[in-house]
Amino acid sequence: MSQVRVLIADGFAKDGLDIFSKNSSFQIESRKATPADELLKIIADYQCLIVRSASKVTKDVMDKGTNLKLIVRGGAGVDNIDVPYATSKGIAVMNTATANSLAVAEQVFALMFSMLRMIPQGAMSLRDGKWEKSKFTGREATGKTLGLIGLGNIGRIVAEKAVAFGMKVVGFDPMIKLQAQLGGALGASSAFSFAGSVEEVLRAAHIVSLHVPKNKDTLNLINSARIDLMRDGAYVINCSRGGIANEDDVMAALDRGKLGGAAFDVYDPEPPQFPKKLFEHPKCVCVPHLGASSHEAQDRVSTTAADQIIGFFTEGKRLGVINKV
Repeated sequence: MSQVRVLIADGFAKDGLDIFSKNSSFQIESRKATPADELLKIIADYQCLIVRSASKVTKDVMDKGTNLKLIVRGGAGVDNIDVPYATSKGIAVMNTATANSLAVAEQVFALMFSMLRMIPQGAMSLRDGKWEKSKFTGREATGKTLGLIGLGNIGRIVAEKAVAFGMKVVGFDPMIKLQAQLGGALGASSAFSFAGSVEEVLRAAHIVSLHVPKNKDTLNLINSARIDLMRDGAYVINCSRGGIANEDDVMAALDRGKLGGAAFDVYDPEPPQFPKKLFEHPKCVCVPHLGASSHEAQDRVSTTAADQIIGFFTEGKRLGVINKV
């Protein structure tokens, strides 16, 4: 076969590049970042495009990419790729769904404890030369009920770790009908209960964590009406996608005391426009989409993507392909 030209638009870990370097069938151009106008100018030269969350693969990109056979999302979410249009043009779309799941799950707990114990606020107080010990009396996670909306790879890891922390877990996923379908220890755990709806999770939980893809059904999933169903003083964590939790409604609920705190790793749009009121709210912990930003996750994403791409072009394998073309 002739060489496959691969454009890496948003950076790629060395481990994945090393895999490609051992296969003469692939010619790689790796960029740390690619402006949208530049991507349109160069995409016609490539059969494969690899992106993370920064680059948007729009209709225009695919129309210009006359040789594109495969678009790869390093990570799970593909909301930055127009998948239906790719399908209509016969372009396969692939992701690395499980490669960063552990990193995102751990990020949920980092944000949870930061939020419950007001760790960022306490750290900033010390930087300001203050010793405000009594001001930052927080809450424990043990014994609390964690509500999970979405029980895919990340949601299940979060559930298992929450049980180990001594939490109770209630979860809902429209694709899962029985707890036994979860498998493993979680499928039979007495600390886990399966809810029949989003609303049932919200009513039961002290802390709610979101783990769903972004689409028309999940946009503004957490809004003022649903927040009103929650316990007084409950907490919300969004490590899924920006816009699934309505930021304005969350801030309003924080201001009136309905919510005790919130934590965000994702926003709509990204990067956000500054200044942003959410980032300044005293009851909110916000970080710049760091869920998958561990060295280990970046290595797994790159090696998984490289292996899947090589299999796709050299053996016709479809591991990781999410559309039918």
